[in-house]
Amino acid sequence: MEIRMVSSLEKPGAGPEPGKLGSSLYALQNETVSFQLAFRTGASADGSALCMVYQGIVYEDKERPGAEDSAGRQEAPAVRIRRVLPVMCRRSCNPDSVDEDYLFYDARKAPDLLRDMTPGEELPVTEEWQSLWVDVCPKEGGSTGNWHMDFSLNETAAGTSLTVKVQRRPEGTAGQETATGGDSETAAGVDICVINKVLPELSIPHTEWFHYDGIADYYGVEVFSEEFWRILRNFLAVYVKRGGNTLLTPVITPPLDTEVGGERTTVQLVEVRIRDGEYELGFARLERFLDICLEQGIRYFEICHLFTQWGANAAPKVVAEQEGRLRQIFGWDTPSSDPEYLRFLSVLLPALKGLLERRGLLERTFFHISDEPDIRSEHYQMSQSTVRSLLKGCTIVEAVTDYLYFEKGLVDIPVCAVNYLEPFLEKRPPKLWAYYCCAQTQQVPNRFISMPSRRNRIYGILLYWHKIDGILHWGFNFYNSQFSRKKIDPYETVDADGGFPAGDPFVVYPGKDGVPEESLRLMVLEEALNDYRALCLLETLVGREKVMELIRQEAGMELSFKQYPRNDEFILGLREKVNRMLAQ
Repeated sequence: MEIRMVSSLEKPGAGPEPGKLGSSLYALQNETVSFQLAFRTGASADGSALCMVYQGIVYEDKERPGAEDSAGRQEAPAVRIRRVLPVMCRRSCNPDSVDEDYLFYDARKAPDLLRDMTPGEELPVTEEWQSLWVDVCPKEGGSTGNWHMDFSLNETAAGTSLTVKVQRRPEGTAGQETATGGDSETAAGVDICVINKVLPELSIPHTEWFHYDGIADYYGVEVFSEEFWRILRNFLAVYVKRGGNTLLTPVITPPLDTEVGGERTTVQLVEVRIRDGEYELGFARLERFLDICLEQGIRYFEICHLFTQWGANAAPKVVAEQEGRLRQIFGWDTPSSDPEYLRFLSVLLPALKGLLERRGLLERTFFHISDEPDIRSEHYQMSQSTVRSLLKGCTIVEAVTDYLYFEKGLVDIPVCAVNYLEPFLEKRPPKLWAYYCCAQTQQVPNRFISMPSRRNRIYGILLYWHKIDGILHWGFNFYNSQFSRKKIDPYETVDADGGFPAGDPFVVYPGKDGVPEESLRLMVLEEALNDYRALCLLETLVGREKVMELIRQEAGMELSFKQYPRNDEFILGLREKVNRMLAQ
């Protein structure tokens, strides 16, 4: 059996031969540091299948003998072991717009899903590379210094067993081999240096559009039932843990990725009643939603779009109680200029602003009018003029590709696709956000399963280099086909039933009991954000000019979203130098 430790940027089984990881890793106290244990075997002599049994994690403290599984476990960084499972990528990329920096272009299975291992679990070992994902999580305020992790194989009557051992290293012994004794063989090992520094909070808004119908539809629960709220908390815990701090808020059902004339499951937070021709609003569900989000660590809120996508031609779906029954009062058959819908907004928006202001959240809230609007659209211009007066004093954020939107005062903060950023960077609005999605396929960062992970992780360095003020992506958990024509099983299709490149619609899988399972891509995105946070921390110590020069020296070039080193070594080497400087 061949075993090797490889970096988190490798995709064993989907790319070239994985390279070996260095012998040491650095971790800040509140940072998850990840790597992989890749393994494979040659064909057995009799053609039988081979398996390896995962035995679990053992903690030892070499500074205090006899502290096994007590003080050692309490002080040591937490370790999480997950299996990297392949998923079927039917639409791996957009065939008409690719570059040479993909791992594959055809339909195939590739690693993405991360599933927790349990002691005693058997791992089939084949001739193809596969891997275990290892997270090392130091405790904030916990022990710093040197730790060592060994992966040991032991041949037993039942087969090959794998044990993970975590040990504290006395000062000055980092890098020395550990004698395992007995019948065990140390297959791989790494030193982990925990630095006495803490990453600052992410200083910019980061939103991954959350699709609430994905929870309700997949798990078969009623929207806003107690079970819905329980599952929502589980998903938000992962969302925040991996760097999300801004949340799409469905005061009405978001008019996103919905076929004209079609509809998605109603997830409207604001309760609307019509009595004697007047609108009465209830905010109990919204208040509970805000409470849960704040408890989970959400800092910013973005109110869902007030008009339909790609031009603001119509009103979103809105339901109301009238004469004792719930019915839809606005939707695709309601033009955006409809006087009654505009009257509804004239009631909703002032009341919503008042609630947010009372809770001290208005300054941390962003509003949307229409996603990727058409500046030539009369509907969009009319909706702008109508809504802006109602949103006076608020911040309007919009995904746009043309600088003209900002120049004409249609958006307060443009959110520009990374392949259209140059004019925005040249003229530089006071605030500038960035996004990528299914269309950003050539040269620029993205996170398709078919792309190398470096193309995902480079994002953090580029955000710092260009001083980007916020980031957005459209799919945290989109579990529908394109245009939401039907619901899908995300374990069976990772490309919205062939609508988008594999991996674009979501970064978490809906696990058992309402607990999401993470993807390899989500973990690498967190690493990208941690790189950004580490660069910001270093800036507070040495100044931005020195940090920029460090990046420039490591890259050997000036960076842009289309030009950056196309190798893992640049990212890993830069972060190691940043860590060493922080350690000093």
